[in-house]
Amino acid sequence: MAGALALLLVLTACGGGPAEEADGASGGETVTVETDYGPVDIPADPQRIVALEFGTEAVLEAGIEPVGVIEPVSTLYTAEELDRLADYPVVQSASLEINLEAIAEARPDLIIGGVRVESHDEYAATREDLEQIAPTVFYDFDGAGAGLRDMTLELSRAIGDGERAEAEQERFEARVEEIRDSYADQLADTTFAVVFGLDGEFAVVNTNAWGGEILDTLGARQSGAREAAGENFAAFYSYEELDQLFDADVVFYETDAQGQPDPFTEALLDQDLWQDLPAVEAGQAHPLRYSAARTYGQANTVLDQIEEVLAGL
Repeated sequence: MAGALALLLVLTACGGGPAEEADGASGGETVTVETDYGPVDIPADPQRIVALEFGTEAVLEAGIEPVGVIEPVSTLYTAEELDRLADYPVVQSASLEINLEAIAEARPDLIIGGVRVESHDEYAATREDLEQIAPTVFYDFDGAGAGLRDMTLELSRAIGDGERAEAEQERFEARVEEIRDSYADQLADTTFAVVFGLDGEFAVVNTNAWGGEILDTLGARQSGAREAAGENFAAFYSYEELDQLFDADVVFYETDAQGQPDPFTEALLDQDLWQDLPAVEAGQAHPLRYSAARTYGQANTVLDQIEEVLAGL
């Protein structure tokens, strides 16, 4: 692999053009960032960024035009974002396979991405190859809550968008306090659940993940149905067990970034037992975009939706 990559780098370097332009734009000035893979010297003003998994959200929110991205999964992005992403070369498949040749051809001056902590060793080896192409900044994260948002915040800092991203984090923290205070009675008197559908089943999200974690941050009481998850991210039930949600006064069902439930969740919403749930009969079943918020900007959108529901209770 190392020999083939070295040859590829020689061949792409001979092409001139974009790589030379990127070198000139960066001006040679660098800064050192501390990552979970050691310190990395990166351009102070990167111009040609490749965004691998979890990096796409950072470049989109920064308004940066990347030179390579992971294959977009349509459920994660708005229609406008998908139109933007269609213009960029795909350098990593949705199944997470990294195309080193495509990355080298993109001539990046910085490569960014997020890594699930259990995949650290695997990505440490991959990073060695990527570093032969351009400085590579990977940050690890654990779980499906604040750790993910904090990781993308670090990526935003690395690409020069830290001030805006930090402002989103501060806004999130301030709004959590405001919602706790403004809707203390509703939060104390209401039981919530966050769900999504699977093939013939449904899942109740735990308090350590996604929208359940954000509700927990607000101090909201959540359905006992999630307790079967233990330390996992969700508890899973058959349709016949929908009565597990009878204690929920409000049920959020997850949707994609465009507000549409996936086919499995649509099937859940069509179940007769779903229609019999007290929350559904009371008109308190609501869609939830960005439940799996990857950034503090997305998490603020989740707070907007939760606050709208609280205001109507």
